[in-house]
Order: sequence, then structure tokens, then C-alpha cells
Amino acid sequence: MQSTYSSQDIDRIVRLVVQRLLAERSASSASPVQSQPSSELRLDTKLVTTESLKGKLNESITALCVPAKAVVTPAVKDELKQRGVQLRRLDANNCGPTPSTPVVNAAKQTVSAAWQPNEQVGSLNKAVERASSLAKSEQMVVLLSEQPEVASAAANRQPGVRAMVACSSHDWQASAKSLGANLVVCHPGQWQDSDVPRLLATLWSLRGTAGPNWIK
Repeated sequence: MQSTYSSQDIDRIVRLVVQRLLAERSASSASPVQSQPSSELRLDTKLVTTESLKGKLNESITALCVPAKAVVTPAVKDELKQRGVQLRRLDANNCGPTPSTPVVNAAKQTVSAAWQPNEQVGSLNKAVERASSLAKSEQMVVLLSEQPEVASAAANRQPGVRAMVACSSHDWQASAKSLGANLVVCHPGQWQDSDVPRLLATLWSLRGTAGPNWIK
């Protein structure tokens, strides 16, 4: 039986089929792929050296995740400490998002999504009470307020709480270590979104830090 399609028709149909297959393949490749969080650097290696980290650590990294039995050199530990990056020794298959410091929000202004998730509490007095309660159990909490000095002073009246004010322009990490702080008050308007994840991750790693003898 003679075909009703000419050679030109057949060529055109083949081209259309090929174009459709290529388009489907391209769309599949462009589909979002589940990947590790941008704030976490994962290395699946038995030995972690400064050479291993070359070009991989940037300002967005807050945690380095390595296998439980990996050997991490002292130079790497020093660099991580200097950068405020948490070292997590977990099985590579279970290396999930870095735990973060709980946030109690008493700010009246709209707070950036960088502080999410946070627990919204209406009045400053109730927010201080809630943050103080969390500080005793979680050992570290952030309180957001446009009156950070007032909030810090009120929190320090609570037993078992060592509160301090932190802003991105000061060395809050050294202050938190030296004070043994377990509650950090921040004015949300004084922080860049890019600085918030490092703050929350670093404070989580500092939870339970012992303060000097004069403050115990």
C-alpha cells in the first residue's frame, strides 16, 4: 500500500518528534534538584585538610558536615573557629540542616524572613519571660526588639539568665563567649539578612558555654 505522506512530510514529522524529545529532555534537566542547604558545606572524605577547604568556604557557610570518623586537622579546626563555622560529625546520609537558635520576636516592625522561624510574642514583658524560659532549657535564645537595651536589662533580672545586646557591627561572638551569654537581644533593623544565618548557627554552637567565675 502506497504511503499518503511525501518524503518532505516524513522529514517534517521526524524533525518535530526530535524537537519535542529534546525539549522534554531540557525541561527535565532544568527541574529543581534537591540539594544540601547553601549554608552547609558537606565533605565526604576521610581526611579534611585546609587544602580540602580551599575555595569552598565562603561567608554563607555556617556548618561543615563530615563523616563521623573523618580526621579533621588542627589547622582546619582553627580556621572553622575563626570563621564561626560549626563542625558537624555525622553520617553523610544523615547530614541534615544545621540546628538553629530559637528566636522570640517582640519587634513591632516587620521582621525579615532571615529570622524565620520565630515565635511572635506581643508585649516586651511577655517576650522577655518567654525568651528567659527558653534560655534556661535550650541554653541559647535570640530576642528581637526595637528596645534591645531595655529587653536585655529586664532579662538579666531573671535567675539563670545572662543576656547581652548584639549588633552585626560589633564582635558579638567574642562577647557571647566571654559573658557566657544564653540570651542575645537584637534590633532586627540593625542586621543585614546575610549576617543572620551565621549569628543563629554560631550562637547554637556556643550554647552552654561557661561564663567567667564572677558571673556564675
